[in-house]
Amino acid sequence: GRAARRLLPRSAQADYSPSPGRDPIGILRAQHENRLQNLIDLRVERMSADAFAFYRGTAAIQVADLATAPSTGAEVV
Repeated sequence: GRAARRLLPRSAQADYSPSPGRDPIGILRAQHENRLQNLIDLRVERMSADAFAFYRGTAAIQVADLATAPSTGAEVV
């Protein structure tokens, strides 16, 4: 852990600059293409229930946002 922190201090992870052309709605629409069409409205309704449900349903957006962020290289599941 300490060696990784020397390479990438926590403070280096504090800055966020969105990628040019960031399209969170496009990410959700792309996900909808692989889902049963009659369940998409239910998914959107459930995601609208509260902030936790929204963030849980939008993990793909978070992955896209963090893909270009600094990383220690540690793989976390």
